[in-house]
Amino acid sequence: MLGGGGLVGHAWHLGVGAALSDATGWDARRAAVVVGTSAGAVAGAELRAGFHPVDLLRPGVGAAPLDTPRPVVGPVSRRPACLSLAVRALAPWRLRPGLVAAGLLPPGRRDPAIIRDAVAGLSGRRWPEEPLWVCAVRLHDGRRVVFGRDPGAEVDVGTAVAASCAMAGFFTPVRVGGHDHVDGGAYSATNADVLAGAGLDLVVVSAPLSLRTGAGPRRARRRLPGPARAQRLAHGARLRREVQALRRQGTPVLVLEPEPEDLAVMGGIAASMDFDRRAAVAEQARGGVLRRLQRPDLEAARSALAAAAQRG
Repeated sequence: MLGGGGLVGHAWHLGVGAALSDATGWDARRAAVVVGTSAGAVAGAELRAGFHPVDLLRPGVGAAPLDTPRPVVGPVSRRPACLSLAVRALAPWRLRPGLVAAGLLPPGRRDPAIIRDAVAGLSGRRWPEEPLWVCAVRLHDGRRVVFGRDPGAEVDVGTAVAASCAMAGFFTPVRVGGHDHVDGGAYSATNADVLAGAGLDLVVVSAPLSLRTGAGPRRARRRLPGPARAQRLAHGARLRREVQALRRQGTPVLVLEPEPEDLAVMGGIAASMDFDRRAAVAEQARGGVLRRLQRPDLEAARSALAAAAQRG
């Protein structure tokens, strides 16, 4: 389960995958199901194309862009992308701030074709043989669409990943099946609940946009300004609800998310598209997660991954 987070989040996923391999020998390419949202969709497509996380740590390998895309599409607009979506998403019983933002922000001016073409360059536009689920949001009604799983959501893998990455106000929406689609992170930064009922032995969640609250909120306050802390804690609260839904069904879940010392390298959420941070973030994630995996409370997850590695 690979969450959103821009270029920095993509680097976090690679470091997490490398740490899991270092600690247990488990190869993320062998996961029974890979679920990706936004940056996680790019990483998921790379895994399904046969790239090992350690290989992807090298610059120029895989599908991640080498720089932040510049505005190239259309004139500047101040009109909301979908005002009706923002109004519906504000209802107290269905409040999702990400959907409100997706509706209120004007369409972005960066062409997501840069992502579509990069993913297509990995292994063509055919869908991977092993399950890859890519989460996006249908703009006109805020419905979550899971490409690769949902009936009637057939599209090539490059376009699906581009839709999942079409961050509101940054990229232009991606047209699929006659409807505009935007970043799946507008619905949830992780979308872990899509695996409810999948009957998996273990779900591993890499969540670069949240914050491990058990790491000490006082330390987090010293490192993060108020709005950034609130945003990360909100993502974390939604993730915990998703994880609880999985655990209620008896599915063990391993959640790997940043701690305060990681955020000093990752920067705020506004820095998520900072290409220059990627190498340091991947290194920080690899070392930090490797240390965390030695904790006694994670022994069961380590053993499960090691056993899966031995089974090949």
